[in-house]
Amino acid sequence: MQHPARSVEQRKSPRVQLKLPVRIRWHGPLGMRLELTETLDVAREGLLLRRKERCSIGTRLWVTYPYDKTARTVSMTETPARILRLEQTPSGGFQVALHLGLPRKRNSTPFVLERRSSSRVYSAVPIFVRMADSPWPEESMTQDFSRSGVRFETNQIYAQGDRVYAKIPWAEWGRAGEIRGCVARVESTPDVSVPSPLADPEAGKTAIYTSVAVRWSTSAEQLPGG
Repeated sequence: MQHPARSVEQRKSPRVQLKLPVRIRWHGPLGMRLELTETLDVAREGLLLRRKERCSIGTRLWVTYPYDKTARTVSMTETPARILRLEQTPSGGFQVALHLGLPRKRNSTPFVLERRSSSRVYSAVPIFVRMADSPWPEESMTQDFSRSGVRFETNQIYAQGDRVYAKIPWAEWGRAGEIRGCVARVESTPDVSVPSPLADPEAGKTAIYTSVAVRWSTSAEQLPGG
């Protein structure tokens, strides 16, 4: 996370001064990076925390809070967020304001009829996805998943019909190993307007993040809950 910048204050709910342990995760040049820190104050839609390093306004990340070092990390869910504001402190560190990506209210008259036969888990957890013809998986984060399929966020290029293998190392899903699937839909995520700092068209990485929906090809009896 590079290049600090200032942003207009956008908080909609009051903050409470509260120090809580927090873990943050974000895309680095060599994969996901993890960092432990603590909050300075919290609100319903955001957090203010301290960091030693510079970071960019708009950077996408995922937070776990309160973070319990003694808990089984494989079962922890994470909240998507993005950096709204950055201020340098007299001591040389930084105060970083995050906006949390809380679930949106469902439209009472949806445009698309839900045909899913199994319930979805609306959680951000790590997922490893690789193309069927590649041995190298991409590490990303889920948006939701079920025994029918999964949605995950990526800046890699996928197309409808691509055959993929995915592994979700979370709770009982970790015991399923790699799950065969087929890309059913690719769409730009609605809240992303900041170009990816890792964009590299020649390497198949786009400048914005997209939401990729995968339909499982593996038999439902072989998936958790089956």
